[in-house]
Amino acid sequence: MSAEDLAALGSRWPAHDVWDGHAARAAAGEATFLAAWLDDDPVGVALVQWEGCVGAAARTAHPDAVEINHLHVRDGHRGARIGTGLIDHAERLASARGVARTVLAVEDDNQAARGLYLRLGYRPTGVFDECAYSYLDDHGVERRASERSESLIKDLGGVSSPDQGVARRSQMATLVPPRPVGGIKKP
Repeated sequence: MSAEDLAALGSRWPAHDVWDGHAARAAAGEATFLAAWLDDDPVGVALVQWEGCVGAAARTAHPDAVEINHLHVRDGHRGARIGTGLIDHAERLASARGVARTVLAVEDDNQAARGLYLRLGYRPTGVFDECAYSYLDDHGVERRASERSESLIKDLGGVSSPDQGVARRSQMATLVPPRPVGGIKKP
């Protein structure tokens, strides 16, 4: 993601230092940071973790898979297939690198995300990870949270190249470091 894109993301969708951390992982080659844009507004993000699954149990159970995580779609844009587009693009990138399987972790209480992932061909594994973390809320106050997530897995057989299928996402442009991918025209 370009410095200009990162600045625009941070100014239009503040997330304290989260976006900078994702961009740093991408710059180090550990991940690809995806951002979906509607006109000039960022509406969704995802991170493809090239070093494998983040959770210890998932990493042990699925050593050959990459994880798609930090998938977020902004309020007011959910249900518009933005998450589907980000996942689709991440899967195409993984397939282009020869990765055969991807994992998405879903929290126990996030039934909407679980439903989406199941519709997209992911299947439950019964592998759970728990993590505790700190974050800054919208007011800059440090908060602590924990979550329990199940790994859902998908075999990528038959996924085509990363450039195919981009044009059908009519109002969404997905940016991948270091340059835009696809030729999405704005209405």
